[in-house]
Amino acid sequence: MARKELIIVKLGGSLITYKDKPLTINLESIDVVSKALSKSDKPLILVHGGGSFGHYFANKYGLKTKPSKAPAEGVSKTRASMLRLNLEVLDCLNKYGIHPYSLSPYDFIKLPFKTMRELFISLIDCGLTPVTYGDVLLEPEGFYVLSGDKITKILSKALRPIRVIFLLSVDGIFRDLNQKNSLIKELKPEDLTNIQIKSMNMDVTGGMVLKLKEAIRIAQSGTDVMFINGTKEDRICKAMKGEILIGTLIRGIKNE
Repeated sequence: MARKELIIVKLGGSLITYKDKPLTINLESIDVVSKALSKSDKPLILVHGGGSFGHYFANKYGLKTKPSKAPAEGVSKTRASMLRLNLEVLDCLNKYGIHPYSLSPYDFIKLPFKTMRELFISLIDCGLTPVTYGDVLLEPEGFYVLSGDKITKILSKALRPIRVIFLLSVDGIFRDLNQKNSLIKELKPEDLTNIQIKSMNMDVTGGMVLKLKEAIRIAQSGTDVMFINGTKEDRICKAMKGEILIGTLIRGIKNE
């Protein structure tokens, strides 16, 4: 497998589910994404968020991103909901011949980067597409939620893909979602500070601030990051080729 051609694609929870309707999947969007990805010959790793599945139960039972004591019922239901969502995603990917291979973060997140890289590359070399997702994990201090965005950053650091593509339910990163002409076409990691991110009028309920922070960290390690509307098949296809017409690009900082 030509590692330099590897692409990591993150499917946002707001794209693959209806976030305002608990436990409701957006099969139409998943179908569009699957169809577009099936047209690419690049090796892929897919990561998806929890949307109205995992987030619904995590919020209901008080699960956080830092380890804490959580009720067994909440842990069980949150994890079961993510498995349900993951199966739906796998079914659609299989329909388009993408041959997904599901991995919980438990399978790899604590592995040394070299071992993690070997695991994912071995699967890809076998003709499979690794698919992982946000999940509930256990530490000595308790259970915590590991987001798909953070997983994407970890995998990017370990595997050094040619690009990372975040698929959203909107056209990219906006300074103000209420103003259609405020789409930011290109960002540089050094252009953004925490204050600037917080001052942007964006939909934080979709985790956009966290998503941006993780994307900046990915770009700082040298990988280009794209934010694309995942409901538009042609835009996904172009992004897979490294082209971007409508969306937001964060250029990776190349270390000479």
